[in-house]
Amino acid sequence: MNAITQMQQLINRLKNWRWDRQKERQLQELAEASYCEGNTGTREKQQSKQSLAFVCEEFFHPDLRGFGGFGKTVKNIAEHYNGRSNSQIKVALAFPQGTALVGEPQTKTYHGTSVVLRQVEQKLSERAFKKYADQLRAINPRLLITIDWYPSYAMPVYALSDIPLIIWIHDPRDHEEWEKIAGVADELKFRGLDNSDQLIALAKEKNISILKLLALQKMLPRRIVFATTARTLVPRAERTYQIGTIKAHWLPNPIEIPPIDGTLETERPSLLYLGRLDAVKRPWIAFELARRNPTIDFLIAGQAHAPELMAPWLDRYKGIANLRFLGHIDGQPKDQLIRSCWAILNTSVHEAEPVSFLEAFAYGKCVLSCHDPDQEVTDFGYFTGEVLGEGLDEASLSRFDEQIARLVANADERHAKGRKAREEMIRNHTFESFDRHLMAIIDTEGI
Repeated sequence: MNAITQMQQLINRLKNWRWDRQKERQLQELAEASYCEGNTGTREKQQSKQSLAFVCEEFFHPDLRGFGGFGKTVKNIAEHYNGRSNSQIKVALAFPQGTALVGEPQTKTYHGTSVVLRQVEQKLSERAFKKYADQLRAINPRLLITIDWYPSYAMPVYALSDIPLIIWIHDPRDHEEWEKIAGVADELKFRGLDNSDQLIALAKEKNISILKLLALQKMLPRRIVFATTARTLVPRAERTYQIGTIKAHWLPNPIEIPPIDGTLETERPSLLYLGRLDAVKRPWIAFELARRNPTIDFLIAGQAHAPELMAPWLDRYKGIANLRFLGHIDGQPKDQLIRSCWAILNTSVHEAEPVSFLEAFAYGKCVLSCHDPDQEVTDFGYFTGEVLGEGLDEASLSRFDEQIARLVANADERHAKGRKAREEMIRNHTFESFDRHLMAIIDTEGI
């Protein structure tokens, strides 16, 4: 790198730093104005049904960043409550990132849910911020719930600076987790990054952003509490956010529990891969396992965010008779696939507590994975142990093969684990359980 290039990079960093500082000061000033405005008109707020306002960067829709687990969680919760006329809870979504879908802040409906959108802006506009805040206040938020914490959340959370906030820990990524992800070369390509240091720096961005949020809380007092979907995620969240000890309430990820009648399985053994065909998910491990296990059907249900990166892998494994690509599935086709498969297969380099695990368990199906949140896979499935990098080395593949052979060979064990999994979901992951724990958090924390 020559001296001119180094100097230009330094100038760009200084410009970005100056802009970030200006934007932060402006956001704080706007948050203060919003705080004062929000503390007026309390009577009007109480006269209409208030909402749980979620903040999430996706909503399980192609307009709203596709089909990820976070968006699936919020969609599940929104459809459950908003689809019931007698529900005391209304759910709305504050979509934090600017989008080309709108030219100015406005509210649209997705999945029967009010979603507040804002336009893409090169520079922060006071007028647009206030209009965005007005749209957010129109959904009458009683409580903000963010799915983890991301720097983009500052916009809606600052716009509603008087509203109590629950940061719901789902998938915190500390330095160690980013190192694991950086070990998959295609993930760097997917993100348009040159090296692993740039990827690992994302953990620092979250730390800086949440420290600014807590500093704002001291200036504009509002209650901020933490909750978590899995207790083992709390230490990881502490390392990610670097704000000291986190007291996190357990708030289960709720799912609908389907009715089932006995155990339904395909005639031939079948493993269902249920997730995006993206590098961090390493679907190529499932493809290679199909090649190595020709008597087992591998059903691949998902689509790629970057098809050009996945194309060489698909080309490499095309023509394998027991490897079936189904594309994105939902609704009744998804229901039938989960009902009839022998187990769910997860091959990701990084996970927390995926919705796909809970969905499998709700149907009485096991999970075979290299991740074990809260020992759920050990208890209700088949754990290979951790698998790093691309995962195509013989040692890693052999561990998957061993657990697949065990799963297929022992029907009594497989079905017993599935029954235990479903009992756990009925006990702790219903919407009634979510209600109960959320109300307990609100009462305990005085929010």
